[in-house]
Amino acid sequence: MKTSFKQVLATAMVAIAMASAPAVAADKKKETADSVVTVYVSAHGGSSMAKKVNESHAEMEAAGWRFVGLDIHSENGDTEGAWITYTK
Repeated sequence: MKTSFKQVLATAMVAIAMASAPAVAADKKKETADSVVTVYVSAHGGSSMAKKVNESHAEMEAAGWRFVGLDIHSENGDTEGAWITYTK
């Protein structure tokens, strides 16, 4: 699948804006190492990455964490996984 740099950049900007909106509206408490965590979800292993991301969101939400952002990890044009950041 070919995607232009402009499409990727536009998609990234929309994702950042959507992910940042709740953080801007949230109270301004200081973030510490104990209140932010980033987990890695692999795109390999036989099940879809979207399913793994949804499962991660459900587990983290049940434990009291709130989604902050998601960064896709790709190498040589192949999706390898994603880093997902949560905060308490």
